[in-house]
Order: sequence, then structure tokens, then C-alpha cells
Amino acid sequence: MKLNRCLMFFMMAIILGGLLVGCCPRIDILSEAEKGFIKKVDKTAGKLDLNEDQKVKLEGLRAEVRKNFEEGRKENKEAWMKIKEEAARENPDIQKMTSLLQGILRDDAQRFNRAFDLLLGFQDNLNDGQKKKLTQMISEKVKKWD
Repeated sequence: MKLNRCLMFFMMAIILGGLLVGCCPRIDILSEAEKGFIKKVDKTAGKLDLNEDQKVKLEGLRAEVRKNFEEGRKENKEAWMKIKEEAARENPDIQKMTSLLQGILRDDAQRFNRAFDLLLGFQDNLNDGQKKKLTQMISEKVKKWD
């Protein structure tokens, strides 16, 4: 009797665990990337002692990064809707669905590249001392990768 009860509890735990894992929300890569970019920008900018003009330009950079990823989220949502519509058809076109998915991945990579380009463009707003400090910070971070 005890063995059956233990087995029943074990099975219930497995089923409950499966349901919890299956119901967890999908991670929105672009939202997470946006948060990561903004967090790194803010952390780095805090160490560079920016003047008022640079802080205004930093706000513009944040807005551009957010806009970049927001546009990507909208485009991805539209593409996913097309994929779902195609999948719901009686005879879905796998080639079309694959092409749409490849487009999502390609566009996401371009969004990341655009964000990096925006960061590089902001570097032009820094004075020589700030650029040197930024280079030193990046070098120290890269050395830790080994």
C-alpha cells in the first residue's frame, strides 16, 4: 500500500513538473537583448563621467536602441502570425514556413548589428580621456574571457 502511494505521488510530481515546464513563457530574445544593451550602456556611461551634452546624446542612443528592437518585435510578431496561418492550412507549405523563420533569424541578427553600430557611433561623442577609459574597460573585460 505504501509503495502504491509513493508511486502515485512520484507520478503526480512528474506530471506537475511537466506541466510547469510546458507552460513557462517563451523568452523574447529581442526584449532580453534590449534590456542587456541598455543595462550595459547605463553601467558603462556611469563610469565615464559624461557631461550634460553627452547625457542628452546618451538618451538619444537609448531611444534608438529601444526603437530598433521594438521594430524587430513587431516584424517578428507579423512573421510568426504568417507562419501560424500557414501551419493551420490543410496543406501547409513547409518551404514558405522555413523561409519566414529564416527571415526572422536574419532580421534579428541585423537588429543586433544595428545596436552595436549605434554604440560605436556614440563613441564619437566621447572626449579623448573617456575614449581611453572605455578602451581600458573593454580590454579588461575581454581579458577575463579566457
